[in-house]
Amino acid sequence: SVGEDAAPGSVVALFSVRDRDSGDNGRTECAMDGDLPFSVSATFGKYYEVRTSAALDRERRAEYNVSITARDWGSPRRSSRQSLLVRISDVNDN
Repeated sequence: SVGEDAAPGSVVALFSVRDRDSGDNGRTECAMDGDLPFSVSATFGKYYEVRTSAALDRERRAEYNVSITARDWGSPRRSSRQSLLVRISDVNDN
């Protein structure tokens, strides 16, 4: 879970992607589906992070199902999708 007072740019999750191929066939990239207040970006090596990209409001939405697709650079390109449930925790707004 992440607090609704989390500043944009706060790290929500850190994960790695593994492809056992070599060269470009082993290179990966990740993308997020949908228009959500989160972004995914490469950090180092095969590690990626999910960060908040906008303000969150628990009263408007209590959780998000974040779907991430990882693709390799092989030919043909292969992909895998994984979902992450992000719950927004309430913070006293007063």
